[in-house]
Amino acid sequence: MLQTDELLGAWRNSPASKVPPSELVLVTDFDGTLAEIVPDPAETVARPDALQALSRLVRLLADIIVLSSRTNSQLEALVPISGVRLIGDSGLAAPRHAHRDALEQFNSDVAVLLEGITAAWLEVKPASSAVHFRNTNMSGGEMLALLQPLLEGRPLAGYLGRKVIEVHAPRAGKGSALAALLPGQEPGGVVCFGDDENDRSMFEYVAALDIPHMCVGVNSSEAPPHLFDICDVVVSGPEEAAALLNEIVEWAESYK
Repeated sequence: MLQTDELLGAWRNSPASKVPPSELVLVTDFDGTLAEIVPDPAETVARPDALQALSRLVRLLADIIVLSSRTNSQLEALVPISGVRLIGDSGLAAPRHAHRDALEQFNSDVAVLLEGITAAWLEVKPASSAVHFRNTNMSGGEMLALLQPLLEGRPLAGYLGRKVIEVHAPRAGKGSALAALLPGQEPGGVVCFGDDENDRSMFEYVAALDIPHMCVGVNSSEAPPHLFDICDVVVSGPEEAAALLNEIVEWAESYK
């Protein structure tokens, strides 16, 4: 676990800390980043110290974005902070006709398949579907192999995350969402936090920016290989992520 002075050093040594707070955009995932992963997603709550940091930063930074695979309505309940921009369903665009039909057919087929798998369940979202299997004894590879025949021939792809498989249009996700959003804001710098496979495209997009930036990986025993290779700093979990957020608060409040 990083010590407070190490977290402070990681932030103070980042090029992003040289940007005035009013020009800095902060983007963060929710599950596994602002909140611990729990067996039942309905029981998830954000860490109070993380929410406190965001509530202070919202009046100091150019923008705070929570970019999550959760739906917007779920995020509104989980992050009840006025001024924070909530982007659900990984920022996926509303599906075109072919993708919508394919998702509906996949949902129908996978619902039948999951009847035979105790504790696995399907979550239907506006532009994607998620197969949750945390409470089963199946590995991610096993579940993905089971679903693959239902994806073949359809304009869909399955992406393995932390005991969940997200199904949506290929090559879409958080990186594409930020690429569509951030240029219009013309930020002076960007900081992003994430913990799972669906954050990889976000890391790749932010790491390639030609403005000051910082990618923060939130590690766990379930993190996929090489996810944090291009991150500037890796913290051990949501507790350290919240501590780093509060270091950014202290910096922003004392910025001259």
